[in-house]
Amino acid sequence: MRDLKAVRTFSYQNKPTIKGDYMSTTIVTSTNNTTLPISMIDPVVFGNSRHSRNSKKFDELKQSVATRGVIQPVLVRPADDRFELVAGFGRFAASKDLGLTDIPVLIKPLSDAEALEHQMEENLNREDLSLVDECKAVQQLSAFYNGDRQAIADRLSWSTKKVNERIEILKCCDEVLDAVTEGTITVGHALLLAPFSTKLQQGTLKKIISEKWTVSYLRQRASKGQQYLSFAKFDTNECNTCPHNSAAQSGLFGLEDHKAACSNLNCFKEKTASWLETRKAELEDEYGTVLLIQQIDEADRNTVDAISVGEEQFNTGCQACDKRVILIDDRLGRVTGTTYQNQCIDKLCFKKCVATLTAPIVEDEKATESVDIEVSTATTGAAASKKPTGKANKKNEQTVSCQVPKKVIDTNKAMLRQVSAELLLPQEQFHLALSYAALRKTASGYKPSNNHFDSASTFDTNLSKALSADTAELKAEIANVVAFLAKEDSNSGLDFTQLMIKSITHSEHAKAAAIAKWVPTKEILEDYTVGSLTALCIKAGFDKAMDSKEANSFKKATSAGKGKFIEIILKTEFDWSGFAPDEYIQLIK
Repeated sequence: MRDLKAVRTFSYQNKPTIKGDYMSTTIVTSTNNTTLPISMIDPVVFGNSRHSRNSKKFDELKQSVATRGVIQPVLVRPADDRFELVAGFGRFAASKDLGLTDIPVLIKPLSDAEALEHQMEENLNREDLSLVDECKAVQQLSAFYNGDRQAIADRLSWSTKKVNERIEILKCCDEVLDAVTEGTITVGHALLLAPFSTKLQQGTLKKIISEKWTVSYLRQRASKGQQYLSFAKFDTNECNTCPHNSAAQSGLFGLEDHKAACSNLNCFKEKTASWLETRKAELEDEYGTVLLIQQIDEADRNTVDAISVGEEQFNTGCQACDKRVILIDDRLGRVTGTTYQNQCIDKLCFKKCVATLTAPIVEDEKATESVDIEVSTATTGAAASKKPTGKANKKNEQTVSCQVPKKVIDTNKAMLRQVSAELLLPQEQFHLALSYAALRKTASGYKPSNNHFDSASTFDTNLSKALSADTAELKAEIANVVAFLAKEDSNSGLDFTQLMIKSITHSEHAKAAAIAKWVPTKEILEDYTVGSLTALCIKAGFDKAMDSKEANSFKKATSAGKGKFIEIILKTEFDWSGFAPDEYIQLIK
């Protein structure tokens, strides 16, 4: 194997180039097979889905690589000026152990969710993942899909039942999970142990192994498990006359201080689950996305606040982000129903926010006190002007993008479509352009006679070309398309909302008209969470207007609950003209 000393750079077309002693090759970052130096490849950020490996099979793999080399490329994705290993960890590890300097790769641009799916698919196809590894991988996907189990099942081509089972098994303690991996107990044992406390699981596990309990016998024993009714979150009035309520035992055989407990664990769990769903719905109206604590691994979430990411980022970015969720504890016992607010489930974005806050601002030593430095703010689209202070480690309060709630985006799109219609409908050119684009959409294979018009048949491209065309030429082109359609015809669906928004830029004063259209009505504000409303008011200057009349009145309003907060916003005199949310304006491309 030759020694390739390589340096990788990126061109403006995002094509990394490898320059070496023996060759110079351009690697296009679309899907492509090539060879890369091992030193340029790092493990993907969330690691390998497989946490355990058969040592015998790995030794066989190493022997194969030593004899024939790596036959099937490993899967990597571009990552800044390097690459991240997505799948093929075994081949990669074997190559490193054997001292190889480079390895065949398949380069493919992938999102985090796509990378994890590719990784799981390869592991499942090559050699079954351990059950615990499958569970951990499903838990990671849960963060990517905001806890939507049906979406996870669809992406993995699994049944919802299979996804639910793997999430349920993760309620088991480490000792139980290890026993399943080692084959000491079965999955059936683990599922029955999952609802119980860690202490009870550990004690029962020892008996299962030493006394060789069957799943059927464990099921009988598990039915005897009890839950104190004092821990119940649901209405326990019905429990007072229930035969499964151990309160009837109080006073018998010296049980003077006996605590009331439910011995029908299935009933207790069903009522708790029903209460949790109701509680989730209540919290969703106030805070947006609400997840059960078992859905998200502790390693996949971070508590976000003004201290960790800075006041500006937290107030105007994180509070409005759809990845800032609230967790509710669904474990049985004293902790049931406990909520954990301000949980960020986007690890990469959180790390960027923290890094942005703590990174030193590099300042030109030659700069004078009169030089302004522009700092871009991705969430507001504005530039903040700061003057150098000469301090190398000053905290950087730049903000980064956030994910706005989908309901807010949909409302903004609907409003901008109305603005577009009001501006464009009076124009003859728009009517002609829309007619032309619709005709072209149905005229498959048509080639324009005028060079101004694009030969492509995409609806939005043809609409844009037509809006900027000469009216006479456009009418002539429409006549040509109609003649063509006399011989051939086809149809397909269209997203008119998005097309109308795209077309708005062809009208004068589009941005001003869009801003004038936006008014904070009750219907619009109800789409926001309390955090999103807080960020919205701060950006508009509403908070300062309130506090100027009464100190700390804005803070009191934010803690009054969503409904009351909206009522205060609508009743307070404030000039909203000239303001519209960033996520609304940014929809105008």
